[in-house]
Amino acid sequence: MNDVSSPERLAGETAPAAASAEPARPSRARLFTIVKIVLSALALCFLALKVDLTAAWQHMASQSPWLVMAAIIALSAQIVLGGLRWRTILESLGARAPLSETLRVFYVAAFFSNWLWGGAVAGDGVRAWLSLRMQMRVMRAVTSVILDRVAAVAGVAILVIITAPLFALQLGGSATAWSTPATWTAWAPAAAAGVLLAGIGVATQLHRLPLNWHRHRFLGALQTLSVETRAIFLRPAVALSALGLAVAAQFAMSLAAYALAWSMDISLSLLNCLVLIQPVVLATALPISVGGWGVRETAMIALLALVGVPASAALALSVQLGLLSMVAALPGLALWLRLKSDR
Repeated sequence: MNDVSSPERLAGETAPAAASAEPARPSRARLFTIVKIVLSALALCFLALKVDLTAAWQHMASQSPWLVMAAIIALSAQIVLGGLRWRTILESLGARAPLSETLRVFYVAAFFSNWLWGGAVAGDGVRAWLSLRMQMRVMRAVTSVILDRVAAVAGVAILVIITAPLFALQLGGSATAWSTPATWTAWAPAAAAGVLLAGIGVATQLHRLPLNWHRHRFLGALQTLSVETRAIFLRPAVALSALGLAVAAQFAMSLAAYALAWSMDISLSLLNCLVLIQPVVLATALPISVGGWGVRETAMIALLALVGVPASAALALSVQLGLLSMVAALPGLALWLRLKSDR
């Protein structure tokens, strides 16, 4: 990947910020890590006390290895689709992004997302840093990662909105009878998804506000982000490509969940997976736990209970999704080691 700035200019941009943040960063990072470890430990201990672990293990003990392999393939496809989505965004922002380099960096970031305590935040940080090593401008690297994350979340929102009517009918409600609790249960996530998509639309217009954008560095960065958000989401060809790949990636995650549920004889349809796995993905991405552990299991148990899945089965499904996501991201370790040797 190449951009217009030189390595000397890049070093000049990053050095002052790094120097000013250096004293406070270690203590804050250490405290944040401790908080995440405690939250994950508390959530897992609570689930261990409340859920029948023997029943959860029985669900996993008699699985079909072929369906487990199918789930790993689907999770690997999700990573590849994410890399293609990021490349689409980079190219629309004017950065030269060779396909092999983009996929390699994205796979390395996926490894750090699944294996480091920082989760998605750690993976995105690694992705931005590797973009800087390839002589991309600081702001371009950061905004490309942010906009890729926004596109991924928008893919979740689109799937939630599309499947909401069918989900309402499955819960015993109606797509038009708004007074029933089942309808509200199905449409509340869709309403939140609509607000999210509307927020993206607002972000594309922020740079039009009559403000002195050059008064402060933060305002300048916000203006740049707004302009580049507009370049991604208000250009039909780019938006359709990025959002299409985002939806496809989330569909691959749902397919993986469906394959695992099938292998464990859990009564969970593909529609259920399409609707209910998406909020679980969002909860896992929050930087409040170690790799999403504890948060993912709690969210999975609560959401799958809506369609009658026992807590033990939901826990087994969640644990397997977490473990297999780590397995699918393992090639990123080899690619990371190769990057270090190339350097």
